[in-house]
Amino acid sequence: MNIRASANERIAEAKIATYQLNYLLTLYPALEDILDTEEYNELDYSDKGYLNDADPIKQYLSKEEWASLSEDEKNQRALDNYISSHSKSKWQIGRDYELYVGYLYEKKGFLVTYCGETQGLEDLGRDLICKKDGKTQIVQCKYWGKEKQIHEKHIFQLFATTVSYCIENHLSMNEVSPVFVTNIVLSEEAKRVASQLNVTYIENQPLGVFPRIKCNHGIDEYGLPTKIYHLPMDQQYDRVLLIHDGDMMVFTVKEAVAAGFRRAYKWRPEQ
Repeated sequence: MNIRASANERIAEAKIATYQLNYLLTLYPALEDILDTEEYNELDYSDKGYLNDADPIKQYLSKEEWASLSEDEKNQRALDNYISSHSKSKWQIGRDYELYVGYLYEKKGFLVTYCGETQGLEDLGRDLICKKDGKTQIVQCKYWGKEKQIHEKHIFQLFATTVSYCIENHLSMNEVSPVFVTNIVLSEEAKRVASQLNVTYIENQPLGVFPRIKCNHGIDEYGLPTKIYHLPMDQQYDRVLLIHDGDMMVFTVKEAVAAGFRRAYKWRPEQ
């Protein structure tokens, strides 16, 4: 009887969780993008957390490369291997796509805030906020498999978050415009909705080459100014904001080192 009662209790809890999830999906359709993967099953929910104590670049190097290359060479080889890897998670690919689209905007003279990368689910559907000449563009980026299609719910969400941004910042819709950028195509209904709501959309935008190394000025453990660079696999990469004079993105480790930056180290070196 105890086993049956326990099973019934678990079933009831599962039903409640299902109802709650379905309700959240109606409120936040972007959650479907997160759930449309099994990668979250690989996370370590133990008390130790999921951050590895070893240097994170090690997973991108062979034993021979780790043993034979200099520190700078190892960092560059790991970055090269990361870029060419076909086993990136969907989250990593999405992050790369946002950074690339932001890079294209910066090349056009926009001041870009990377909300999707730094705020995750709290970005309110605003992956990028791009400003230039007194105008603001709220940009949402989607990099999906070619078999998929962008539907109208994503356009509705972008329009709604743009309206919300205007209200929050006391701006008119003449000053702020929503832009949807994707590597695939929109459904015909999504295109009709976008046209009615004045949402600009860019289809079939591939992921291109862009600088991935973040170089920023910070403070070390002694409170002294320091210049450090972060690779995409480093623990603090997504939290790093390039907001100080001299902060920049570069393509190679050689560029970072030449500018006086050293690699960030948050792991415990192996003996």
